[in-house]
Amino acid sequence: MPTPARRFRDLPLFWKFLLPFLALLLFSGASGTFVVVRNLSERAQATLDQELSRRSLDARTALHDKELYLLESVNFASNVRGMSEALEAHDVKAATALLQSVMALKRGLGLLVVTDERGSSVAGFVFPAARTPQRSVRSDWSSDPLFGAAVRSTNGARSSGFVRIDGRTMLAIAGSVCSAASGCRASGVAIAALDMSTLAADALSRSASESSREAPTSGVALFAPDGSLLARAGNGPRHRTIDRAGSDRSETVRDGDAETLYAPFEVEGHPTGSVAVTVSRAFAFATVRGAGIRLALIILGTMVGVVALMALLSRFILVQVRPLVATNRALGAGDLSARVAVKSNDELGELARGVNNMAGQLQASYETLEARVADRTEEVRRLLEQRTEFFTALSHEFRTPLAVIMSEADLLEDPKHRVTIREARAAGSALRMSAEQLLAAINEILELAESDAGGLDIELEEISLSEVVKELRPAIDGLTKGSGLRVSVSVPRGLSPVIADRTRLKEVILNLVDNAVKYTPAGGTVDVSARANNGSIELSIADDGVGIPADVGDRIFEPFFRVTGTKPVRGQASSGLGLALAKRFAEAQGGSIDFASRPEGGTVFHVSLRRAND
Repeated sequence: MPTPARRFRDLPLFWKFLLPFLALLLFSGASGTFVVVRNLSERAQATLDQELSRRSLDARTALHDKELYLLESVNFASNVRGMSEALEAHDVKAATALLQSVMALKRGLGLLVVTDERGSSVAGFVFPAARTPQRSVRSDWSSDPLFGAAVRSTNGARSSGFVRIDGRTMLAIAGSVCSAASGCRASGVAIAALDMSTLAADALSRSASESSREAPTSGVALFAPDGSLLARAGNGPRHRTIDRAGSDRSETVRDGDAETLYAPFEVEGHPTGSVAVTVSRAFAFATVRGAGIRLALIILGTMVGVVALMALLSRFILVQVRPLVATNRALGAGDLSARVAVKSNDELGELARGVNNMAGQLQASYETLEARVADRTEEVRRLLEQRTEFFTALSHEFRTPLAVIMSEADLLEDPKHRVTIREARAAGSALRMSAEQLLAAINEILELAESDAGGLDIELEEISLSEVVKELRPAIDGLTKGSGLRVSVSVPRGLSPVIADRTRLKEVILNLVDNAVKYTPAGGTVDVSARANNGSIELSIADDGVGIPADVGDRIFEPFFRVTGTKPVRGQASSGLGLALAKRFAEAQGGSIDFASRPEGGTVFHVSLRRAND
């Protein structure tokens, strides 16, 4: 998969000029926009916080005013002349008339009730949404905490709380109606209440100024101390997001596109619940959005200008680049006479001169190209011949032992031929010899492949060459047995140790001795000797056999190579891999191998090994 750098290199020059400027512009514009918008956002947030605090204060002020309104109503109902006597006499008509006089002055009430000292309702009115007073449907207040706290008061103290009337929640204040006797003996209780929905609507109306009134996106909600919703107006929250009812701290909560400030409110000096004021964030952040849009338009306009400017600049540069491209294509098509006009002394002019110089060099070297092609063709032909020779030799090496194996196998499988024990042993011996010959050829090919791949397992150590040759003497005698050859071994014991792989060194010596035995006639000599030579130890295997022609050279070390017209004097099998393996093994041990062939016949192979003390 191409990397980003590679993709950039492959772009046309137009985009190479344009993209860096666009990237820089985008980075600068985005950074500037971020800084400006963040600053504006901080200011807008501060404005929003101030607006929330102002509205919350106005809402609580409105609630406090309603609290005073209820207190005045309760005080008026408790202290009106004749109320105590009417309650003591349980005079419904008189109590009702007195309450009507109170209602004439306090028209905003939602509930006004007076009870006797046992909590039984004597007179009362409920104001539904139509604001038409109705007689109270609640007759017993004895179990209500409001009544209990007020009737037990001996100093005229008030109690407050919430009451449910006709499915509506109301904020109520109760006060004892004192008898005419000395002190304050409660002869009954007066209860005044306001609908919580009315309180919420009034708080919203008070908190929203004319300049910032946003009815759909602002609102007020009132919550009980347990977090339950009492009433809401406008877009106030339906749930207490942070339930800290009764807390003396204010808390601001962001919910989507609006922010809500929760603040506690008190009635009669006691925590009664919390008031939540919600304001739309659009109120304060409209300027931020406008600034962001203006910045985006400015950046877009700047980018369009940069693109136009870079288009003109790239066109000016491409006027000089296109002749270079055309000349390059002509040269690629074979027109070596093509040249590009040099129009300037800048980098493009220097590039044009370089193209012209390259074209001149190509035209000058074209004359020698055919000769080089001929040389390469000859080299390829020789490699193909070597490959053909390799497979021919390989098939020859495998064919003979495989033919023996198949022949003996056919003989053993023939049901018409009764095989004697002697014949079976002879067949088994032939099979084994052929298999060993085939296995030896395969092993040599595998070792050759390992050496070409650099995977030979070489373990170098300090060894004595004389001891190695001594260990090989039985194997050397076995190779020359019955050949009529004389073997001479002369490796002094006092030679310095060498650094070599014992196993591979033995294979080198045996391969060279085996090669000498194959090509030396009966009565000849194979000589194995060693001596110190210029800081190394040189092992020599000499014979007086058929020799190697002078024109062969180092091809003698190529796999499966055979000198034309030369065959083993005794017809022995030869894979053509012995000398190739010997050379690779010697070099893998840090040594070298070469040879010298005498005109009158005979060859000497020299193996140079590293001395241990060097």
